[in-house]
Amino acid sequence: MKIYIIAQILGIVAWLFFFASYFCKRINKIILFQFISSVFYCINYLLLGAWAGFFVSMFEAVKEMGYCITDKDKYIFLITIPVYILIAFISENSFLMIIPILASIIDGYGILKSKNTVVICGIISNTMWIIYDLYYFNYALAFSDFTIAFLNICILNYSYIKFLRRNNVYTVNRKNISMGTLREIYDLDKQYYDSKNCWDFETIKKIYQQEKQSYILVKDQNKIIGYINILSLKKDVYDTIMNSKTMYDTIKKEDIVSYSLNKKNYYLSINSIVLKNEYQNKDTMDKILHAIRKFIKNKEKNGYHIVKINSYTINEFELSVIEKLNFLKVKTINNECILHEQKLV
Repeated sequence: MKIYIIAQILGIVAWLFFFASYFCKRINKIILFQFISSVFYCINYLLLGAWAGFFVSMFEAVKEMGYCITDKDKYIFLITIPVYILIAFISENSFLMIIPILASIIDGYGILKSKNTVVICGIISNTMWIIYDLYYFNYALAFSDFTIAFLNICILNYSYIKFLRRNNVYTVNRKNISMGTLREIYDLDKQYYDSKNCWDFETIKKIYQQEKQSYILVKDQNKIIGYINILSLKKDVYDTIMNSKTMYDTIKKEDIVSYSLNKKNYYLSINSIVLKNEYQNKDTMDKILHAIRKFIKNKEKNGYHIVKINSYTINEFELSVIEKLNFLKVKTINNECILHEQKLV
């Protein structure tokens, strides 16, 4: 009886941490709270002898970390299938073990799809978990799953993610990104820039291979919704941009300077700021501004002295970001774009 009571208490604690994660603003804190929640979920199932629930919860904690630190969601989902087969063999010998396994697979599948599909799959998944929890008289987690399912129903009904008082948008500056991600960046360029302002895919790939830390990705539930590209240029190339009477957009990989402590001064160019229209709000704007400032601050902190930063703006959103970063207007070029600069010395 004591073990059962302890399990229920731990289930309540797990629910509290998970629910609190919806109110966190920073993605790192969200991940931390949900990881702690998963640990308590695992102990809860372990104490109740619900082995499938224990193994699936433990594996989901690892899987979620994989989603957060990589951009290979599809591959992670496919890798999970043999793991679930293994869990089926080592779990309780009854039809019940299939319930949490299917619930987790459905939930993982939803992550790969649109926001509405994510919510629908979440409702189905949590309903299955409720059935599993009630079989073991696990009322604490049954209540937790019911709460999450109810919130997902409300989101689906109102199509308004802020019902949870949480914006899932976050930014990440990762050294290694896949060719698939570069392809998504190329597709965003085609959608939000004129053809004459777009690089072809091969140019994007060559530029990335020359400087792999140049992209800040903007994501919503692991889906890329925008990006920022910041390049470190040779001084003569930077000066050419500032003195050119036309838009200088012929940057080659030879124009880029890799970060090295042997070099004293750096000249940066914010090459692109792209964000899907439906996300262009104050909250996402603040996160993009924070990401750019953090990028620059980290470079300085690591000993890379930045002298100047320039940027072309060719649409209203780019202009609003650059102005909020306190860049000064240098000149308007052929009524097509505006050149801005910020001096850091």
